[in-house]
Amino acid sequence: MRSKAQAVRNNILISVRISTGLEEVERCVNLPQGATYYQLLDILGINPETVVIKKDGSPVPRNDVVLPGDIEIIQVVSAG
Repeated sequence: MRSKAQAVRNNILISVRISTGLEEVERCVNLPQGATYYQLLDILGINPETVVIKKDGSPVPRNDVVLPGDIEIIQVVSAG
């Protein structure tokens, strides 16, 4: 599924795919324009140290501004 973005006043509506390994869910999030991926994770209640964020198939830094595209948050599992 592709991300949908729609400007609403000074906000942007982003559709995000969240993959935990066991399940995949899609959530719509209303963000202020200029919000970073850190802010997106905070709104979703996700610890930034436990995930990788991909936009259009490529990893993105968490301090980048969220822009429309195919956004996926992937939970990283570590064992050792």
